[in-house]
Amino acid sequence: MYKILITDTDNGIINNQFTYIIGFGVSSWAIIIHKKEIRIILDGRYFCMTKNINKKQLAERIWKKWEIIYTKLEWNIIDEVLKYTKNSTIEVEDNITLKYFEAIGKKHSGKIKIQVPFFEEKRMIKQSDERKNIKKAIQIIDNVWREIEKLSNSEKIIWKTEAEVRTIIVTKILELWWAWESFEAIVAFWKNSAIPHHKASDTIIWNGALLIDMWALYKWYCSDFTRTIWVWDKTEDYKEFQKIYTSVAKAHKKACIFAKPWVKGKEIDSVTRKSIEKDWYWEFFTHSTGHWVGINIHEQPWINKKSTQIIEENMVFTIEPGIYLPWKFWVRLENIVFVQKNWVKCSSEIKL
Repeated sequence: MYKILITDTDNGIINNQFTYIIGFGVSSWAIIIHKKEIRIILDGRYFCMTKNINKKQLAERIWKKWEIIYTKLEWNIIDEVLKYTKNSTIEVEDNITLKYFEAIGKKHSGKIKIQVPFFEEKRMIKQSDERKNIKKAIQIIDNVWREIEKLSNSEKIIWKTEAEVRTIIVTKILELWWAWESFEAIVAFWKNSAIPHHKASDTIIWNGALLIDMWALYKWYCSDFTRTIWVWDKTEDYKEFQKIYTSVAKAHKKACIFAKPWVKGKEIDSVTRKSIEKDWYWEFFTHSTGHWVGINIHEQPWINKKSTQIIEENMVFTIEPGIYLPWKFWVRLENIVFVQKNWVKCSSEIKL
């Protein structure tokens, strides 16, 4: 049985398993896994970069006794893959495009199966360099948030549009830390905050709830951060906002304290929901409690009602409870949690 991983950005395949294994992004590569051998087929333009691969780090990523073979791509990915797999049964990852799947099927006489990503389970445990990169990405976004808070406290954020605030976020990321967004930042004022993954628009920010969900990317690793604040005058709606905010902040704190090794994801979710239930907001918590984070902003598994995943040392995931009032606003607070043997560290403090 051969397992095939393909990436080709020109044809819509972005496979971060490659980045996970070798530490840099590529446009056109393939990986063939068979028995205890991993053959990495490289576009010739990237072949020289194999000299910079950290062999010790690579051994931690996979299995130390497995052999790594680098092969220069001679013509096209499909022909190169089939050269080594011949008539054997092969498994391809589930992100393969129909174009590639059909191309393999026409030329390959053996069986073809679809499989889930091969390294997903390995990626749940973060190595020391991965944790370091995520912490740096968190530091970047924390500093960006301080800039946004300064604008808010000085009321300079008033009369700006959501799009203008997003421009400030992106500019600060690029200007100060030479990195990039890991996903498009969400800047959502008032009722827009009740729209999942709202796109920053020309809505003017003036008096009400403002949700900012933003990310930074450092050496391919992501941070993930959400805050909801009240802008300008404290109207009658502010009292309700403050009550909801306090409920979400308490639930977040309880979840972080509980998220220790050997508990299950659904148990963390339960602790979070029960905290919010006490404040009579249970029906408005319609979101999962968290997700793993790493090279992808959203990685498997999720922390939700059904998650049987047992928390282990060196796992990194988000805690992001929220109360969502679709006719008014959403309040969501999100941090990244690092799990160690005897303690759990939350990436940033949340004000109560």
